[in-house]
Amino acid sequence: MTEEHIQEKIERTEKESQKFIKDASIRIKFQLYGFFKNLQFFEPFLLVIFLNWGLNLFQIGLLMTIQEVFTYVFEIPSGFLADVYGKKNELRLCFIFYMVSFLLYFFGPAFYMVVLGATFYGLGEAFRSGTHKAMEMEWLERHNLQEYKSYLYGMTRSWSLYGSALNAILAIVLVFFIGDRGDRWIFLFAILPFALDFLLISTYPNYMNKKRDVGNNTIKEQFREEFDKLKIFLKGKTFQQGVLSSTINDSIFKSIKDYIQPIMRIFISALILDLALDTSKEDMWVKTFLGVIYAIFYLLSSFSSRKAFWVEQKVKSTRKTIDYLFDVFALLLLLEAVFIWVGLPIFIVLLYMIIYIIYNLRRPIVVGYIGEMAPIKQRATILSAETQLKSIFIFIFAPIFGYIADQFGIRWLFVIIAAFIFLINGFLKKMDVKAESEPEKEKFKAKQEQ
Repeated sequence: MTEEHIQEKIERTEKESQKFIKDASIRIKFQLYGFFKNLQFFEPFLLVIFLNWGLNLFQIGLLMTIQEVFTYVFEIPSGFLADVYGKKNELRLCFIFYMVSFLLYFFGPAFYMVVLGATFYGLGEAFRSGTHKAMEMEWLERHNLQEYKSYLYGMTRSWSLYGSALNAILAIVLVFFIGDRGDRWIFLFAILPFALDFLLISTYPNYMNKKRDVGNNTIKEQFREEFDKLKIFLKGKTFQQGVLSSTINDSIFKSIKDYIQPIMRIFISALILDLALDTSKEDMWVKTFLGVIYAIFYLLSSFSSRKAFWVEQKVKSTRKTIDYLFDVFALLLLLEAVFIWVGLPIFIVLLYMIIYIIYNLRRPIVVGYIGEMAPIKQRATILSAETQLKSIFIFIFAPIFGYIADQFGIRWLFVIIAAFIFLINGFLKKMDVKAESEPEKEKFKAKQEQ
């Protein structure tokens, strides 16, 4: 495909997608869904809050593990329930779990309350992940726009990142409003946007809450049937390669994405002294600087997410795009370790920003790749299976990464992770991707639909 043809297809994609989304009156709803769900005002300085509460990095990693255990246990059952009992019902339930989680964090900092908060947050993640993407796919197929998956996901994700950018700014405002002793209150404020998302999902078209006819099967029989189909699908080597690449990349990113907070806390504290700011309010200044940094991260990541379809067309191969960006992630971590070692905070921030940009460029491409392979009737279940595998890796990686960071420092943690990525990505590239040719994939899907 020539450069002119690629550009023509991209321009046609934008025109057709914008037209159909507007005609369907759902564009704003898709965008607002992502926008509201990312208004988690505590996120830019969650590690700082936990460290203020007396937790160490190992305990924080343990919290992440607890959260991911519950996400893992309920991931595939939640996808099955969404397919069978309605996706709108599933999403409304997930936002109830989130709001309960924030309320429990508000009653912290007792460790058992934080553990309960992580538990309900994990349930919210399990019941949300994959469900909304399946609804977007259903809408695309209804309007015969399947080939524009990465475009639509990129657009929706970009609005989620706009929400994250605004979230960082509003978090700063809340820090100044409630003061440096009000860490708990920031969780309470986070309930409002999630309540708005609960109401928004209720206005989605009724066909998105369509329930699959399961006949007279019992719940146990339905689950057994779903898992039998899922096992067939998981045997596909092409699926294995793509999903492993996706889940390992995402789990590593999510396990370390907030490690910039303790690093930047040191440098920001030195900056406060250099600028002769009020050191009695050091914690508030740290959160302010972090909020600004995250706002910039998310704005630039939003732009990159919207360009996912363009990049995919340029590279011409979705698999090659995914593999290439995985290696770039490893290289950036190596460079990050070097800049931490020499103590160059501005370059640490810039590299972390690029890591965010690459991650949010890659994710819409991966979702489109997996969604294209998944049978329509099992789509929420398949996407939930991908998230479940991600949860497995996170609750393995998170405490290990926390322990390594505590014992050897974040610099060596990044070096170890980078080496691991190069090894695992090299292995994935060598997997026999020819085992499932296009005709075999179609036969594979047909078997799934039986």
